[in-house]
Amino acid sequence: MTHSDSMFAQQSHATISGSGARTLLCAHGFCSHQGIFRHQVAAFGDTHRIVTYDLAGFGQADPALWQADRHHRLEGYAADMVRLIDDLNLKNITLLGASMSAMVGLLASLERPDRFDALVFIGASPRYLNDPKYHGGFERADVDGFYNLVDGRQGWQDALTGMLLNQPVSLVLQEVAQRVRGVRPEVAGVVARAIFESDYRDLLEQARHPVLVTQTRADSAVPTSVAHYLAQHLPDAELTFLPGWDTFPTSRSRTPSPPCSNGFWIVRQ
Repeated sequence: MTHSDSMFAQQSHATISGSGARTLLCAHGFCSHQGIFRHQVAAFGDTHRIVTYDLAGFGQADPALWQADRHHRLEGYAADMVRLIDDLNLKNITLLGASMSAMVGLLASLERPDRFDALVFIGASPRYLNDPKYHGGFERADVDGFYNLVDGRQGWQDALTGMLLNQPVSLVLQEVAQRVRGVRPEVAGVVARAIFESDYRDLLEQARHPVLVTQTRADSAVPTSVAHYLAQHLPDAELTFLPGWDTFPTSRSRTPSPPCSNGFWIVRQ
């Protein structure tokens, strides 16, 4: 593994590993870190150049990199991704975008379409709030309640950790839950609003690359209806549910799903 001479890449704690003509660009989700992609780094290092990094405000990113006036919308994170792509001269990119980074990656791919080959959405959502004709999974009262917890700087970490761990989980989610403790409340509040107040449904039809939509059937933030919505509204999409835990209250049985047809196996559970 190597690190770039680019100042921005260093601030993002970007790590480059593997080799190959194609690039996997791995971008994590809210209150997470690049370490969740270690299985992909190990699996694809012989065939791909792999770039992982920490989003501003999270992981080991330089604290000075995060700016409220820049990162109060996901477009700020997309601009960061574009800068990283330009600084590292990344080409033939397949994005692995988890959670918020799926829409961040879509925005970046529209800004630099010549650099991307494909996108993989992991637990993605174009809108988290419900409306009369759309089930995003969250009611306004629930979201406002979380904002109040974060703004009060008391209990929000327990609330988010509880959401992550309110199901049988793997070490990956346990690690994410542990990292929540290191996120500054002001970062969590601003970025949570950037996520929950966003609506990128109208952007989906503009996608210019094939998209693999993936998630488990027990995602605590994204209902399966959202995955179907993405698959229906993206111009070129394939939907695959990954092995995970069913959410039936009387059952804890595992429900296997077929492997992704293009060979990607995204370890989220």
